[in-house]
Amino acid sequence: MLKKQTPDVPDGEAVSCAAFRERMRGCDDTVFTEIVVNEARSVKVTAIFIDGMVTASTVYDFILKPLTRDRLFTQARTEREVLDGILRGRIYHGQHRLCETMTDAMKELLFGAAVLVFDGCAAAVAFDSKGFERRGTSEPTSENVLKGSKESFVESIRANTSLVRRRMQSCALKIHHLTVGRRTNTPVALVYMEGIANSATVEAVRKRFEGVDMDGLVTAGQVESVIYAKSRNLLPQALYTERPDKFVGCIIEGRVGIIVDGIPIAYITPIDINSLMQAPEDYAHHFLLGSFFRILRYTCTFAALVLPAFYVSVTTFHQEMIPTKLAVSIISSKQHVPFPTYMEVLLMLLAFEVLLEAGMRLPRAAGQTVSIVGALVVGQAAITANMLSPGVVIVIAAAGITGFAMPSQDLSNVNRIFRIILVLLSAVGGLFTTTLGLILIFYNMCNIEIFGTPYLSPFVGNEGRQMLDDTLLRHEWFSKTERPVNINPEDLIRQGPGNTESDGETR
Repeated sequence: MLKKQTPDVPDGEAVSCAAFRERMRGCDDTVFTEIVVNEARSVKVTAIFIDGMVTASTVYDFILKPLTRDRLFTQARTEREVLDGILRGRIYHGQHRLCETMTDAMKELLFGAAVLVFDGCAAAVAFDSKGFERRGTSEPTSENVLKGSKESFVESIRANTSLVRRRMQSCALKIHHLTVGRRTNTPVALVYMEGIANSATVEAVRKRFEGVDMDGLVTAGQVESVIYAKSRNLLPQALYTERPDKFVGCIIEGRVGIIVDGIPIAYITPIDINSLMQAPEDYAHHFLLGSFFRILRYTCTFAALVLPAFYVSVTTFHQEMIPTKLAVSIISSKQHVPFPTYMEVLLMLLAFEVLLEAGMRLPRAAGQTVSIVGALVVGQAAITANMLSPGVVIVIAAAGITGFAMPSQDLSNVNRIFRIILVLLSAVGGLFTTTLGLILIFYNMCNIEIFGTPYLSPFVGNEGRQMLDDTLLRHEWFSKTERPVNINPEDLIRQGPGNTESDGETR
């Protein structure tokens, strides 16, 4: 386990109240309270905690009050007797730890513990009394829930692990804690199922975080830079979610979860392209409906990627592919437009990106208004002013709408970048260069391997095994007897085969 680093505290420095005051000089939110313990007023201890990081009632009622009222403490003659009494459990608090160095004591204080300092013994006892304010569990904002749990992850790592533990009441669920960041000391939890998740993958993820040398881990982008095998590649290489039910479903499959304190999402690795195209609602509907939605989703993704480039290619270089009546309609609509087709498409794509960016930055109600008004009014005005042809507007609108069918926002963003690149290629050589661009995109995908899992598996690199098992098609629950083999789980068997029809007759 990675050692928690506390800046400016020499290793092995003795614990003392003076050392605490020196380290926390200028920190006005730190509370120092001197307590006279015994009746003879000869034994004194100092309680130190950070205001807002602890539950004040817990500190006063379960730590300080017993310290001044318990007979063992009131009749104590030395600090050692008081310290021994606390370690034997005479204070009504279940979680305490003896700290014999300033490094350990400062670490506990900064993580929200109340610390009792015994200057005469050069030791301190830290009581876990975290009580800082946090956002309550609410409905996910970035992942719509149709049929499923309305709970979502929050910024507190302990609240998030409890949401996972409540859904997975098994001792095989392991939550391994790390600390990342020289200055922030950010808690990170690796979550996996022992006996199911590949132990080599778990160890590789753990070493990846232990090897991080940075000041802090405070943003989602920094977490992704640690997880990603190829940080310069645009394609998403980890799955993130706000939903505990989706997170637990991936953990059961044998994947590794990462929960970071202060970030209200959880990450899952290793993944493949199929993981980015699945939605939890696929499993909430009948398996035939789920299969239909998945096929539709893959089709929409491909259409959003190639439709603008295909339109530029066929209207500029391959007019013979267009039916005569449609070709005449397109030519007549472009007679008074001063721009070539590829320029129209690029301008519309850029305008679409501007509308999306503006809608995200404005307040929610205003953002929706800007998006709708911009799409309708500006688009119609551009057609009326003969700046754009109606065909281009229709194609870009269709590509934009189909692009929103992807469950992964990261994959949708990358799709929009690749779409612009394909349009530029189509303006150079038509379908030939467009096809070349698609080949390069798929080559890039084939070149990615995430903790031993090929990015395009199980479609490639898997000898055809499970190619149609829970990928394009969603099978019945009782027919899914194996976990995904491409992530190399230690226990491949998910469940025994069942017969839903006979079960229904029995019931």
